[in-house]
Amino acid sequence: MLVIRDLGELVAERGTDRYDIGGAKPRTILAVLCAHAGHPVSAATLIAEVWGPDAPERTQRALESQIWRLRKALSPRGEASVIVTDRAGYRLDLSEAAVDSVDFDSAASAALDESGTATIDDLDDVLRRWRGEPFTTAISTPTVDQARRRLISVRAAVLGRRADLLLAAGDADRALGEAQALITLDPLDEHAWSVKIAALAAGGQRAEALTAYRDIRELLATELGVEPGAQVRAAQLHVLDDHSRAVRRVRLPSQHTSFVGREAELSMVVGLLDVERAVAITGIPGVGATRLAIEAARRAADSFDDGVWYIGLRGDADVATTITETMRIQPSADAGTALDQVCNHLSAMSVLLVLDRVSESELGRDGLVDKDIDTILRRCAAVTVLAVGVPSGVDGEHVVTVHPLPTGAPGDTLSPAHLLLVDRIRSATGQFDVGADDRGDLDRICRAMGGLPLGLELAAARTVTFSIAEVADQLDTAVPEPVTRAFALAFDAMDDDLFDRFTRLTALRNPFTAALAEAVCDSPSIADDLSELARRSLLWRIRGTRYRPTRFTIPHSVADHARAKRPDKSVAASRARDAAIVELLAATPMRITAHSARDLARVDDDHSSVMAFCESVVIDPVLLDSHIDLLERLGAYWFFRRRLADGIRVLRLASATVADGACSPRTSAMVALALGSALAFSQNTDEAHQHLTAYTPDELESLIVPGDRDPDTHTVRLALASLAAWTGDDHAVAADYAEWAATTIEGRDVDTAPTVIAAQALCAVIAGDLAQALDMAHTALALGTERGDPLATYLAAVMLGIAALVSGDTRMGLRWNDQAFRSYLECGGVQICDSMEQRGNHLSAAGEIGRAGRAFAVSRRYAVDAGLEWPRSPFTRDSLRTCRETDPTEFENGWHAGWGDAGDALTTNDHQVFSGM
Repeated sequence: MLVIRDLGELVAERGTDRYDIGGAKPRTILAVLCAHAGHPVSAATLIAEVWGPDAPERTQRALESQIWRLRKALSPRGEASVIVTDRAGYRLDLSEAAVDSVDFDSAASAALDESGTATIDDLDDVLRRWRGEPFTTAISTPTVDQARRRLISVRAAVLGRRADLLLAAGDADRALGEAQALITLDPLDEHAWSVKIAALAAGGQRAEALTAYRDIRELLATELGVEPGAQVRAAQLHVLDDHSRAVRRVRLPSQHTSFVGREAELSMVVGLLDVERAVAITGIPGVGATRLAIEAARRAADSFDDGVWYIGLRGDADVATTITETMRIQPSADAGTALDQVCNHLSAMSVLLVLDRVSESELGRDGLVDKDIDTILRRCAAVTVLAVGVPSGVDGEHVVTVHPLPTGAPGDTLSPAHLLLVDRIRSATGQFDVGADDRGDLDRICRAMGGLPLGLELAAARTVTFSIAEVADQLDTAVPEPVTRAFALAFDAMDDDLFDRFTRLTALRNPFTAALAEAVCDSPSIADDLSELARRSLLWRIRGTRYRPTRFTIPHSVADHARAKRPDKSVAASRARDAAIVELLAATPMRITAHSARDLARVDDDHSSVMAFCESVVIDPVLLDSHIDLLERLGAYWFFRRRLADGIRVLRLASATVADGACSPRTSAMVALALGSALAFSQNTDEAHQHLTAYTPDELESLIVPGDRDPDTHTVRLALASLAAWTGDDHAVAADYAEWAATTIEGRDVDTAPTVIAAQALCAVIAGDLAQALDMAHTALALGTERGDPLATYLAAVMLGIAALVSGDTRMGLRWNDQAFRSYLECGGVQICDSMEQRGNHLSAAGEIGRAGRAFAVSRRYAVDAGLEWPRSPFTRDSLRTCRETDPTEFENGWHAGWGDAGDALTTNDHQVFSGM
């Protein structure tokens, strides 16, 4: 069915196809028909709307021509026309077309019916249908303008109903934001003003609620010469009649926007205020610590019988004096100092003091304690202090560090940074619902501001004047000065040594480990530095698990500002990073050993920084020649850790550098072999073949081997190339490389022998010599077990499992599969797609349909995650068909279970959970 999108830009779609409606006239004709959807519009009306009342006589023929073109545009493949002609004129046939405005109007009418049963979720669903102002690309005509105004008023009614429900549900913040957006659209909307007044009062802002009443009263008198209506007066009387202690005693700065994006932190702080007497909220300037503190204090107000007070401390202002002035404490004869006056006044009171130190000072750092706050807490048993900006440093203080808002979120959901930005855009412009075309621009703004609330608020303010795309373009090139100043304040508060180490850390790619940070900073106290930087919200911590250590990430905007402040340190920081990565890779053997799981995991923990190093190396011929052996060591890493796409990207860059002719012949040969292996492992067989066959064995030996430090390196190189070609179904090339690898170990008893024999066994299977293949597999298995070679053990077990599958011995097949899975994990592998697929085939042959479905689903999801084609085994399609025909319900249940389990495992890196499945 054709779908006409007339909310926002006027477009037509059928499935994934989008049709070009044409110029202004056909768009306007379609807009008029949409405004009367399902009802006929006379030719005279269309002519008057599109060509004006003074249209020439021949306009009838022009209209018919435009209608013909419009029909062709909307039904380009001969589909049934959505514009029909009857006696009364032209009609948009709703049996052949769906119209956004019609769907929106219908859904809104159902939600606004007199029954009043619509929920907030129902209204949210209605509002999600709104893509923007109707008919924006059509000519302004009486009919189009009237339809546009009517639809906007319908949307405003839905917003108003949602605001009422939010207020009734106790969500005063969202109700306030909704009301403010409606007021921006129509400053004389009395219903919206009544909601705003009630929401402010419900949030403990009685004075602000009464101020809002005075604002609308003055506006109505000035614009219309009337007094507020019954709704607004009722809201004012409710505020005046509310003498609850909670409203009267809250002395906090008024907030005219809703609280968005920090629900978890808010809940934490409110909970702490209920059990702790000293709490602090810290973070870089502009991160929203003050707003969080004010909101937490307002929500915790019921716990303090004598009130909540906001105390703004400027610079190094004396705490006791500022409290005295703010609370208007009268001096007494028996109190000689301001501190004594404060303690005497508060000694019998249950009160929360929000102490907001506007600028950074030395208090609360390096063990310094604010003595005034310490004294107040000791002498006034029912006083609680919430410090903002700088901890007070008193014993038992609980410090909450606030970071910039996260900018990433799964799927199509909006991150906290996006939610704040959207809310502030809505408040600034009066209306804004995120459309498909807006998401990319919102992403750019959030990234440019690094999730810093101050920056997001400033960006939202610009949307009053500029489009969202324009604002995103502006912020790509220049960050607002207040944001720059906020970062400067954060950096100036650090001593030179700490800032120097922080600048070094900005050379690392997110996320990075403490071990790499220590190597880059050359500091044994890096753990203390990371803790301090996290406290200042200059970096975030990603909590470690049993499978991965704690890692850290520095927001891009923070790193950019730090490097701009000390550009002289950036080059040195990059060199320190590269030196640390060289050391890390040098300690990672090319050959798979019993320690490979640990070694490859260590590289993977700092994958982003390893990639930064590789990207800098492969574009420089000199560096590429120097570090080609280190890059080659990553061959097994790319495969076993699901990093083939990254490896291929880096090696393609290296290949381009080699093609310029500035690299040594040795480097050229090693790049060709490494790229060919990576492509083969990812089953890009044709391209892989070109690289793997670019050099003869004699050329490889003469060009590469003289530069090898370990004589066995070439054996491993050839064996891995054979396995890659076998994986990519290039069996002739696989056999060649296996044979070449075997010649390097003739007459020698070396540790690489098990892997070479296993590669030969796999090739023998393809050649049809099953007996020899099995004999070699058993030899590789025995040698691999004896010499601690998990790769040989894995390959042999895979080979024996395939043989068991062919022979129908499902019991032995599952046993070999278990062995292969365990050995694969010992290799450091996390791409368990192939092992799980083979297990599914064994379980299918055994008639265990549910377990087979689960194994196949796990394999499929891992393949999707790695961007691999699936199925990968020639047995799988028949097994899937058998399972679905035998017991489709059991198979589907197993499939759904496996799909979910695989998603969880990919998130937690717990691949061992499928052992013995």
